Amino acid sequence: MNLNATRNCWTRCGLAAAGLVSGIAFAQEGSALVDLINAYRSEPQSCQGERINAVGPLAPDAALARVKPGAGGNLLEALKAQGYQAARVEAIRVSGPADAAGAMKLVKDNYCRQLMSKQYAQIGVSQTGVAWQILLARPVVSADLGEWRQAGREILGLTNQARAQARTCGDRLFNAAPPLAWIPELGDTALAHSRDMANRNFFRHRGTDSSDVGGRARGQGYQWRRVGENIAAGQGSAEQAVSAWLSSPPHCANMMKPEFAHMGAAYPVNPNSDRTIYWTQVFGAR
Repeated sequence: MNLNATRNCWTRCGLAAAGLVSGIAFAQEGSALVDLINAYRSEPQSCQGERINAVGPLAPDAALARVKPGAGGNLLEALKAQGYQAARVEAIRVSGPADAAGAMKLVKDNYCRQLMSKQYAQIGVSQTGVAWQILLARPVVSADLGEWRQAGREILGLTNQARAQARTCGDRLFNAAPPLAWIPELGDTALAHSRDMANRNFFRHRGTDSSDVGGRARGQGYQWRRVGENIAAGQGSAEQAVSAWLSSPPHCANMMKPEFAHMGAAYPVNPNSDRTIYWTQVFGAR
């Protein structure tokens, strides 16, 4: 055995292992920063004296996270190279903090309006040492999205995949839950609210007629014992909408609650609205 070669191997392997640990640590800090940003967006904020209402969660996207700080060049071209088609994108770059908490404080103090913008639906965080990059983006709506029932049933399938295993939503641990069943009345309930949001260019649970999800579900003929609702806007596919909900503790909790047995979901598109596409997911139990 060549002892020098063995020692060299130990050195190389040690460096590789250290690099792997650093990569994992950076990924964990990036994920933590996404969670902090979504928690921030879930509450009304005051930005330079102006009150901004809560906005929906941002879906983490791997392609956005692969664009490293200081990559340079045209940002849209860098995203295209990663296979991401952006309708809108903005970069926030800060330097100095070593962890997600420090980065969040710096970002919210200087980029409150960007963090609270309703123009974005996805997020990617990358870190190189103490340099951080946050990409906020709205993707192009998928050309093969399908009609609303098809997309709604895709959301049902993805939700049932999530429910099939234990999951932590914020600080709440949920056991695996039984699959949900598609109920046409809940699909119609979801479509009615999504159309209201898209046609009247707003984003909230209460409809323009002051209705809530319970009243809308009953109006479609669904007599419920329990009912719940998730909304999202700007995500270009069913997968992106589900990713956004799973990254937000209250939305994730709705998806994992074993008390729910039924589901419906829908979207419409309005290119003249602020967010283009609006998603609603309605849960229920009779």
